[in-house]
Amino acid sequence: MRPSLDQTLLFLLAQALVAKAQSCPDIQIFGARETTVSPGFGSAGALIDMIKADHSGATAEAIEYPACGGQSSCGGVQYGDSARQGTEAVATAVNDFHSRCPDSQIVLVGYSQGGHIMHNAICGGGDSGAGISDTAVPITASAVAQVKAAILLGDPRYVSGLAYGVGTCTSGGFDARPSGFVCPNAGKVQLYCDAEDPYCCNGNDANHHQQYVTLYGTEALAFVNSKLAASGEAAPVQPSTSPDDSAGGSPSATILPKETTTGGNSEGGNGQEQGSGQEQGTNCAALWGQCGGQAWTGATCCSQGTCKQFNQYYSQCLN
Repeated sequence: MRPSLDQTLLFLLAQALVAKAQSCPDIQIFGARETTVSPGFGSAGALIDMIKADHSGATAEAIEYPACGGQSSCGGVQYGDSARQGTEAVATAVNDFHSRCPDSQIVLVGYSQGGHIMHNAICGGGDSGAGISDTAVPITASAVAQVKAAILLGDPRYVSGLAYGVGTCTSGGFDARPSGFVCPNAGKVQLYCDAEDPYCCNGNDANHHQQYVTLYGTEALAFVNSKLAASGEAAPVQPSTSPDDSAGGSPSATILPKETTTGGNSEGGNGQEQGSGQEQGTNCAALWGQCGGQAWTGATCCSQGTCKQFNQYYSQCLN
C-alpha cells in the first residue's frame, strides 16, 4: 500500500522537528577574545575547553567583533569603537541564539577586551569609554534568565568593590566602572583581576594579564558548574537552526605585543596627562582611542580630548 501525500508530509515534518530539536545544545558557551588576537576564542579558549570537557554536548561560539585597540593588525579600529561593536555583537548573538533555543543554558566567557564586552552586555550601566550612553542591559530579560554564568578575565571595566570581583586588585582598569556600580545580574558573574595587571588594574606586569586561566581556571570552572547545577538539567529543547560551533577553535593564544602597549610614554600615575609628541590633526587618535604606551606605534596625539596615561602600557584620549 503506497503512503498518501498527507502521510508523507507528516513524516517529513516529524523528521524536520527532530532535526531542529537536536540542533539545540543543553549548554551553549559564547567566548570573546582579547585585543589584537585573530578571530576565535583567544585566551578564553582554554577555560571554554574545560567547561566543554565537564559537560558533554556543550557547544561554543566565538563572538565576531574587531577586538582592536587602534593597531593596524586588526584594522586600526579604536578601542572604544571596538568595545561598542563587541557589546552589540554579544547582545545580538545571545538574543538570536535564545530565540532559536529558548531552553538552552548559556555561559559567557570573555578575556580582556572580550571580558569588557561581555561585562557591558550582561550588566548594562553604559560605557562612556565605548560611547554607550544607554544604561539598560542589552540582552533581553528572557535570554538573561538562561545566562547561568559569566566569567570575565582581566576585564578593564574592573573596579575595586564590585560584588563579583575576584583577585588582588584594589584599584581599577583603564575603563573602570564607577565606584559603587551595581550589576543587576551580579550573582551570575565573576570578574578576575590582580594587582599586577596593567589593563584591569594599575600594575606593570603585562605577562600577568595572560595568566588568569592558569591562576583561576579551576575556581572559575567550579563557579560555572555550580550555576549550571543550580538550574538543573536543561529541559527538552524546541528550536530551529544550530549555532556555529566552528568559529575559530580555541587556541591558547598569547596576547600580541601591541595589546601590551600604550604609547611611548614613560611611567606615570593613573590618568596622568601626557605630551602628545605630535600636533593635533587628522592622524591623531579619536576620543576614547589609544594614544600611547610601551611599544605603541600608533598616534600619540588626540583629535579630541587629552592623552592621559593610566600606566606605562596604556594611554587613552579622554575629555
